[in-house]
Amino acid sequence: MPFWSSGQVEPKRQFRFKVTIAGMPDGAEFYARSATKPSFTVTTSPHKFLNHTFHYPGKVEWNTVTISLVDPVAPDATGNILTILKQSGYNVPANLSEANAFSTIGKANSTAALIRVSIRALDENGDELEEWVLNNPFIVGLQMNEYSYEGEDLSTLDIEFRYDWASYIIPEGRVPGPGGAAEENKRLFTL
Repeated sequence: MPFWSSGQVEPKRQFRFKVTIAGMPDGAEFYARSATKPSFTVTTSPHKFLNHTFHYPGKVEWNTVTISLVDPVAPDATGNILTILKQSGYNVPANLSEANAFSTIGKANSTAALIRVSIRALDENGDELEEWVLNNPFIVGLQMNEYSYEGEDLSTLDIEFRYDWASYIIPEGRVPGPGGAAEENKRLFTL
C-alpha cells in the first residue's frame, strides 16, 4: 500500500536533519544548511567473449560527502575549519624554526581533529530516524562563497569529506514498522 494512502505513515523528509562535526564548537549543528548523504559505487570488471561482454562486480568505493554551513561570527566556522586543518598537520612555510614546522597532513591527525562526523534524519517530533556516521573522515576540500555588494545572502562554506565507509544506524527503540528493516539490520557497516 502506498504511504500517501494512510495518515499513519510518514515519509522521511529532506529538511529534517541534523549534522554533527564533533571537532567544531557546538558540533556545527545549528549552522548546517545542507548535507549530502553517503553514497557508494561498485566498480566492475568486464570480460569479453566473442560478441558478448560480461560484467563482474569489483570493489565498493564510498563517494565524498559535502556539508554546507553558514559561517557565523561566533563560533567562527572558517576559523574552526582552519584550526582542524592545522591540527591535521598542515603548516604554512612561514617560520621554519617553529615546532612542527616540517609536519605534514596525516590520516591519524586528520581523523582525530574531526573526532566524529554524523548526519541524522529526524521525524516530526525531532526524534532520530536514522544516523549516518562517516568512519575515519578527513577534509579534502573547502569552498567558501564570495563577497559581493550585490547580495544579502549569508556567508557559507562547503566542506567536502572523504571517509573509509559509512555506518547506518537505526536508533534503539525505533520500530521500523511493517515491511521495515529487520532487527539485525539496525546497525549496518558498524564496528
